[in-house]
Amino acid sequence: MSPIWWTLIGALAGVVLMVALMMWWRRRTLLRTPGTFRAQVREVGGSSRGASVIGRYNEVSLDLMKVRSIDPRPCWSTARHQAEIRREGPGSREGYVLARLSGGRSPVLLELSHEECSGVSAWIESGPVTGFGTWREPLGRRPRRNGW
Repeated sequence: MSPIWWTLIGALAGVVLMVALMMWWRRRTLLRTPGTFRAQVREVGGSSRGASVIGRYNEVSLDLMKVRSIDPRPCWSTARHQAEIRREGPGSREGYVLARLSGGRSPVLLELSHEECSGVSAWIESGPVTGFGTWREPLGRRPRRNGW
């Protein structure tokens, strides 16, 4: 092979290694952040394993991020006061439950551990009532005042 091919193969290997390193670093930092949990997204009718996600909740929102991605944006998100979680039944592994999480674009069926499901449920229930303080829905754009 010519030296150009070795250079291209080396560059391709470097890019693959860099992407793998970025995915590992992202997963590591997400899981070390307080308020995160591991889960599997399940299809409603399917019995196969779903995509692995990392859930992250903070004062105002709940986000689900794909594990095998370098995108910093969540794949599913909802505001805290709109989030609802309901247990659907036992999961495929011992100590895991299926839970329907709604409030975002569409409901999501998650398989997560019993302790993590209880933590997310407690976080949702401990939020303040909608309409007081900063938990109010964002107001629409105000019309301009004419004449001033």
